[in-house]
Amino acid sequence: MNNSFCQLIIDAAESHREKKAMQIIGVEGTEYTFAEMLDAIRSVAFRLEKEGINFGERVALIGENHPRWAIAYFGILFRGAVCVPVDPHGEIETITNFIENSEAKMAFIGEDFIESFHRLEERLDRKIPAVVLQDAEEFKIQNSKFKIQNSENGFQSFSDWVKTPRPADYDAKPTPATPDDLAVLIYTSGTTGTPKGVPLTHGNIFYETQGCQEVMNVSEHEVVLSVLPLFHVFAQVINLWVIASIGASVYYVKELAPAELTKAFETKEITMLTGVPRLWYLFHKKIFDGVAAQPKPVQWLFDGMLKTNGFLRDTFNINLGKKMFGKVHDGFGGKLDITISAGSRFDEK
Repeated sequence: MNNSFCQLIIDAAESHREKKAMQIIGVEGTEYTFAEMLDAIRSVAFRLEKEGINFGERVALIGENHPRWAIAYFGILFRGAVCVPVDPHGEIETITNFIENSEAKMAFIGEDFIESFHRLEERLDRKIPAVVLQDAEEFKIQNSKFKIQNSENGFQSFSDWVKTPRPADYDAKPTPATPDDLAVLIYTSGTTGTPKGVPLTHGNIFYETQGCQEVMNVSEHEVVLSVLPLFHVFAQVINLWVIASIGASVYYVKELAPAELTKAFETKEITMLTGVPRLWYLFHKKIFDGVAAQPKPVQWLFDGMLKTNGFLRDTFNINLGKKMFGKVHDGFGGKLDITISAGSRFDEK
């Protein structure tokens, strides 16, 4: 067995070339097929090499959920460099410490992080080459005071990077990393002290991906809604590593708002959703607030059905949830079968 995580991505992309890999719902120009995704990943990897990023050097990734975030992430790994995902909403002092500690040589940044990035460079007292993930033309309109160009004082455009021509034999070459080579450096939140960088090797990622797939038994037919920030390792494991490696489709939302979630469930036949307890509490509250607004007989009926289904499920492994609570399921698009939670334990109440 080829225990290369990058090869898993290549195999999945080549087996599902014309299938949609990722998109932000409702945003034109953010859709990638698997063939387009793989082509962009390879261009990013080659461009990193051209820009002087050597094997094993660190590259920071600071931005919101976006297909380009995922492509940059994979491109860094394909190059054999080390990805350092960072929360764009973190304190500038904390982010500066991460960049300094990791010795990042370059950064991919979201457009909303531009001003903070200048402050970061001032704190570090050095320039860091940066690639802006947003389209260059769109960015110039929104932030005309900033330059995106290949210069010391400006920023490079991600759109230009993915158009970088590669040598004819480049794609046939194996990716340089071995299972023991470092792939990602995840910084802890610092809740128990000073934040620390946790190293993950290519082998760690490969075996974690394979192990999760065996336990979850998800398939290439899944349609995943990715709402958790990708800089969190849980979101990377499920919504990035596993989903991309099996050839399933993933959708992102413009913002984590009820209207955006509703649009996603109504238009994309979502089959899988990952979250943390707080997200499930919000869904739970919405459902039970709706029940509480109904007449008493309806509330009693709902409560009785809930208890009956729980008894049948726990005693006889019979789950009639979709039949008994069809309207609730329809509110999630009617196709949602897999929900995964992590981060902390649920409140039993």
